[in-house]
Amino acid sequence: MGGFQLRGATVLQVNAGSDLVATLAPRPYLHPIRSLAGVPLTEAGPADHPHHLGLSLAFSDLNGTNFWGGSTFTESGPAVLPNHGRQVLSEWRDREGRGEGTVTWLDRNGHQLASEQRSYTYLSHPADHSWSLSFDSVLRPAGGVERLSVSSSAVKGRVGAGYGGIFWRFPSGDAPVSLLCSEGAGTDAAHGSRSPWLMVGTRQKGKRVTVILAQDTIELRPWFVRTEGYLGAGPSAAWDKPATADRNNPLKLSLHAVVHDGHITSRQHVEELLLHHFSSSPDRTS
Repeated sequence: MGGFQLRGATVLQVNAGSDLVATLAPRPYLHPIRSLAGVPLTEAGPADHPHHLGLSLAFSDLNGTNFWGGSTFTESGPAVLPNHGRQVLSEWRDREGRGEGTVTWLDRNGHQLASEQRSYTYLSHPADHSWSLSFDSVLRPAGGVERLSVSSSAVKGRVGAGYGGIFWRFPSGDAPVSLLCSEGAGTDAAHGSRSPWLMVGTRQKGKRVTVILAQDTIELRPWFVRTEGYLGAGPSAAWDKPATADRNNPLKLSLHAVVHDGHITSRQHVEELLLHHFSSSPDRTS
């Protein structure tokens, strides 16, 4: 797969993920994602969670199949089961500012569960030292599957473990992370909130970088945010109850990001950068 470039810098790389072992739930992912100054902002295959793959879309339970990788939460606790699925990227098209295609979701036996239309849109941002990214997904049942049901460890009883959806795994920084959302500052304010945005400030090799993550306001989902042990975040598709989809009502997921070389401390600055992002993005009403 290819890399995307802005202002002479390669800001992200698209990986098909087809060479991954089954327990990692092979899937397409974006890694590395970098700031315009070249600072890496994703981690893939880390020792603590080898199934974390940069920026990707994954669920711990889709119709009983583990598309997240690693263990499955059961009544007896986490267990590694032979239930991992895979996502296969096909019909991929790259054009300036956008990559899009079809992702086929297969269970462990190779049976097709879902068909997804996915796109990555990347844009220059009018603010200095900044660029924008949008990840959009529309997921429908495939073949003879009538209905999709997305669950999570939290739905099954593991408190706070509502991970699953579009998820960004950050690298470990060399300074404490700073988090800000519309509900306040810090992990406790962000985790589980339905804030329209989440600001993640890190320092990598002495360089300050801020990533502002945002949702479409049509449907705000609770944020899953982890800062202890590793740094990762994303909107939860199944926070406290399953998410469902059928052919007439697909599951629509999206995540937006503004990547900024520098330190941001105010809500006003965050909202200004997001305003420019959404005003310059393609029409999102279709």
